[in-house]
Amino acid sequence: MRFLTRVLAVTIALTGINAPVAADSDAYQPTVLVTGSNRGIGLEFARQYAGLGWQVIATCRNPAKAGELQALASQYDNLTVKALDITDHEAVDTLAAALSDQPIDLLLNNAALLGDFNGQYFGQIDYELFAQVLAVNTIGTLKVSEAFVDNVRAGEMKKIVTLGSAAGSIAAIKAPGGHTDLYAYRASKAALHLLMRNLSLELADEGIVVGLINPGLVDTRGFADMVSGDKETPADFQQIVNLLKAGVLQLSTVEEAVSLMITRIDELDPEQSGQFINADGNPIPW
Repeated sequence: MRFLTRVLAVTIALTGINAPVAADSDAYQPTVLVTGSNRGIGLEFARQYAGLGWQVIATCRNPAKAGELQALASQYDNLTVKALDITDHEAVDTLAAALSDQPIDLLLNNAALLGDFNGQYFGQIDYELFAQVLAVNTIGTLKVSEAFVDNVRAGEMKKIVTLGSAAGSIAAIKAPGGHTDLYAYRASKAALHLLMRNLSLELADEGIVVGLINPGLVDTRGFADMVSGDKETPADFQQIVNLLKAGVLQLSTVEEAVSLMITRIDELDPEQSGQFINADGNPIPW
């Protein structure tokens, strides 16, 4: 690891490129706790941070069913899998107590629930689903942030980063009839953005940076195969697939998106705390 770190440092010096922090085995090894690590973006965050030499605490609701995550844990001895349902507040407190002596440099709030599209159109709102989406995306994320803030205080980097969504941007909904879908998901993300803004102000005097990053449209559901015709397109995703085919929307792979976000996270400073930014670093309207 020391050799790879030195090679990386030389490469950065020669190219002038900013790169994510890689842990040196002879120096301090930063720790990240990732929620929702069983698949998609969360799994890739765990993979890439483990590859950088960080100590990774990868959490998910049911580790026994998280085959890819377990395989990753067998590959990296610096990755630990922990059970965590962020809607179970007692379980959150229990894990926080078990890790009370563990400094956490980066608390990464990734776990989220999109929910069924059909129950999120006006006139056919599924309010049980609405409550569930809020419980995960909004309340659960705040609970995790509150439960592990002492761990972040004890870390060197002191960062809490939450994945927001452009779907929760009120300013982005402009055209009459535009974006009149995903009522629960959009509301949950808009509320989450406000909570993280509050938290950034709450913790500013302690030097804790609260990041809020939009991953963009990431291919966690096989959109690329739908566009190419290699995979059948569900009715819920037809509009998105049409926009992708027309070039209106841009799609990134999970690997690309996470690599970009890790760079953003590494660069986050107090001036950006509480700001809503895209994975490419550009600000997003509230």
